[in-house]
Amino acid sequence: MKQTEKLNLKKPDLTDYVNISDLNENMDIIDAAVGDLKKGNIEIDDLQTNDKTLAGAINEVKNDLTTHVDDATPHQFTDATDKKTYEYGFKTNAAKDGLIFVYNEVTI
Repeated sequence: MKQTEKLNLKKPDLTDYVNISDLNENMDIIDAAVGDLKKGNIEIDDLQTNDKTLAGAINEVKNDLTTHVDDATPHQFTDATDKKTYEYGFKTNAAKDGLIFVYNEVTI
């Protein structure tokens, strides 16, 4: 009998007899995994966010988007030539119905 890669659920071959206990065990494993996801108890290591729970990552991205809406130039870079720091972002251009790149020198 084969097993699934992630949850190790039992996968009977076409020539195997199906055992109801195996099906029930599979259902219990799936139910527990989905329950943990719904509660936010599971961490997902390869999420590119600081918070590795699915709900936390969604909230982190949502908060980051809110920052972008409130601040037209939320990012910074330092010019390699003149060593000045600039903030940049995008904003809508009502006259042209599109986005435009905006930047300003950061003065301290």
